[in-house]
Amino acid sequence: MVELPTEGEPVRVIEGDALESLRHLPSESVACCVTSPPYWGGLRDYGQPGQLGLERRPEDYVSALSVVFGEVRRVLEPGGSLWLNVGDVYAASGKGGGGSAGGRTSWATVRDRKGFRMPPDGYKMKDLTLVAFQLADRLRRDGWYLRQTVVWEKPSAAEPARLDRPSVSHEYVYLFAKSEDYATRGPGERWWNSSVWRIPPDLSADHPATMPLELARRCVAASSSPGGVVLDPFGGSGTTGVAAVAADRRAVLLELNPEYAAIARRRVAEAMGMGAGSLLRALPQPSLFGEGE
Repeated sequence: MVELPTEGEPVRVIEGDALESLRHLPSESVACCVTSPPYWGGLRDYGQPGQLGLERRPEDYVSALSVVFGEVRRVLEPGGSLWLNVGDVYAASGKGGGGSAGGRTSWATVRDRKGFRMPPDGYKMKDLTLVAFQLADRLRRDGWYLRQTVVWEKPSAAEPARLDRPSVSHEYVYLFAKSEDYATRGPGERWWNSSVWRIPPDLSADHPATMPLELARRCVAASSSPGGVVLDPFGGSGTTGVAAVAADRRAVLLELNPEYAAIARRRVAEAMGMGAGSLLRALPQPSLFGEGE
C-alpha cells in the first residue's frame, strides 16, 4: 500500500504506470483528482512502454481510461470530484503532410516518411473524433456524475491558420462527482460564475503538454480543503502538485516517465521554497474579459 503524503512530505511523486500505482492507494483516501491524461492519436509520444494515447481507435483509448478512472473513483472520498482536462482530436493527423492534400498520390511518401496517421475504421479524413465527448459519456455511464463541461479558452489558437475551418483555441475540462452529494463548492472567485475560462497556456519547456497552473489551482480550490489530498494519476511535470502546495493541500502524483517525475519533484521543491503567497502572486492574471460574462 502506498503511503499518503504527510505534513513533512506534502507531495509524493510516484514513478510507474497509473493504473498499477492507483491499485496500491487506499480506498476513499483523496479529496479530488485533477488531471490531464495523454490525448488520443499519438499527438505526443513520451517514449514509455504501455503509455496511453497510442491506441489505434479512439474507442480503445476510451476503454483504457475507463479502467483507470474506475480506480480513481475507488480512491476518492465519498464526496470527491474529478476534474478531467482533455481535448478533441482529428481522425487523421498531418504530422508534415495531409490536410486538404492528404489524400493525393503525391503525398504518399510524405505520409510514410513523417508518420501521417490515416483515420481508423469508422472515421473519414477530416473528421473530428469527438473522443473527448466519448470519454466523458463513457465515464458517465460508468457511474460518475457529469456535472459540467468547462471550456478552457486560450487567448490564441494552438495551431496554424486553416483554410477550411477555424483554428482550434480551446479544450475541455469536465467536472465529475463520485456521488450525487459531493463536496465541490464555489470558492467565491469571479471565474466560478462562468463555464468558459480564459487562461493562457503554460509555455514552459519542462513538458510538451503542461496544464496551466491557474487551471489546476481553480480545480483544487473548488474541490478540496486545506490539508486535503489531491490526486493526479498523470502527473507530468507536477503542475497539480504545485497547485496543491499553493493552496495548502497535499498531493499524490503518479508519472510513468522518470524524466518528468524528476521535473515534478524539482518544481514541487521550488514551490515549497517559495511559499503559497509568493506562488499565487506569480500566477499569470487572467484577462478581465473573456470569462463568459
